[in-house]
Amino acid sequence: MEPTEIDSLRQQLDNKGWRLQFPPALEEEFQRDYAQRYRTHMQLAILLGAVALLACGVIDPFWMPSVMAQLWTIRLLVVIPLLGILLLSRGSVGERHMQPLAALASCLAVTGLVGLSVTALEPFKHYYSGAITLVMLIVFVLSRMQFHWGVGCALVMMAILNIGLFGFSTTDLKIMAINNFILVASAVFALVGTFLIERSLRQNYLQSRLLAFQNTGLEESNLRLQYLTAIDGLTQIANRRSLDVTLSTEWQRALRKREPLGVVMIDVDHFKLFNDTYGHQAGDECLRGVAGALKDFARRPGDIAARYGGEEFVLVLTNANAQQAQLVAERVRDSIVELAIPHQRSSHGSVTASFGVASVIPGAEHSGPEALLLAADQALYRAKESGRNRVMVSEEAADPSAVA
Repeated sequence: MEPTEIDSLRQQLDNKGWRLQFPPALEEEFQRDYAQRYRTHMQLAILLGAVALLACGVIDPFWMPSVMAQLWTIRLLVVIPLLGILLLSRGSVGERHMQPLAALASCLAVTGLVGLSVTALEPFKHYYSGAITLVMLIVFVLSRMQFHWGVGCALVMMAILNIGLFGFSTTDLKIMAINNFILVASAVFALVGTFLIERSLRQNYLQSRLLAFQNTGLEESNLRLQYLTAIDGLTQIANRRSLDVTLSTEWQRALRKREPLGVVMIDVDHFKLFNDTYGHQAGDECLRGVAGALKDFARRPGDIAARYGGEEFVLVLTNANAQQAQLVAERVRDSIVELAIPHQRSSHGSVTASFGVASVIPGAEHSGPEALLLAADQALYRAKESGRNRVMVSEEAADPSAVA
């Protein structure tokens, strides 16, 4: 993520205002995350509402047998659509529109309660009208309904209550006033809780986003650090530390599989004279060119091209006997010659390199990969003593099957 985007998240998090709204792109992401996290809460609230409406009907045959049929008709007219909304919420519609579905379900439940209150006998009708406050608690708190949807629901609930009491009931005005007072007070407290919960959830969302980006940045920094500690800064191939780790790993693998492990040591011929003649900047370019030619021959898993130090390089070749490693070394030598880097103080007129090759099938009789490097280094010394720009194979560490 860009620094400006992280700064924007921090500004949103530090905002002490009371506006529950993010910038459009961030708000869209928040709403998707919110729906995913709290969809189950809303579905549970709808289910509990339907169960509660049906459970209250248990008392009808005992307390209000004369209107029991009408009361159960109202319950079924409300519960069946509630179950339909619940089923609808389980599909793609619920993923995108869970808030309006929950709001619709809550208003439908209140409509049912008002209908039950209008139909029920005294004093049980007040039991149903008072239950509207319970619906608010379930909807606004349990379902995690967002504040603006909660405000809309509260206004619709108040309208449904007054339409029912005024239009379909002979309720005393004092009772109506009490019902409205209780409803308004309940709505205020419930909405304050809804607002504070949503604000807290939005802050938590911002904090989690920032933490995720910070962790991503940390991971990238760690990867960068690993890269820097494994790569030679000048030539951009493996450094000595990375070579030691890889060679040790491949030695153990070759030991288990009884496979040959080949090493090629390379030294740029007359490099000090090249530096003295052309300067250190040209010398750096020369080493980069040699490294580029070298890494083209380390493409198999386990193979590695590394800078050993100064103008020396090492090529590790897995499952390569002495003859195979020698062939690779000859190809590398040709590639360096083809670079045609001018070197007037060399008898060849251009930059060349000398090569020492060693290969062995690791076994209990071998002291370790250091001996293999030493054998390649000794072969390299013989190549330089023999006139340079050539490949010499070590006889001490060579794979017997390869030199036979």
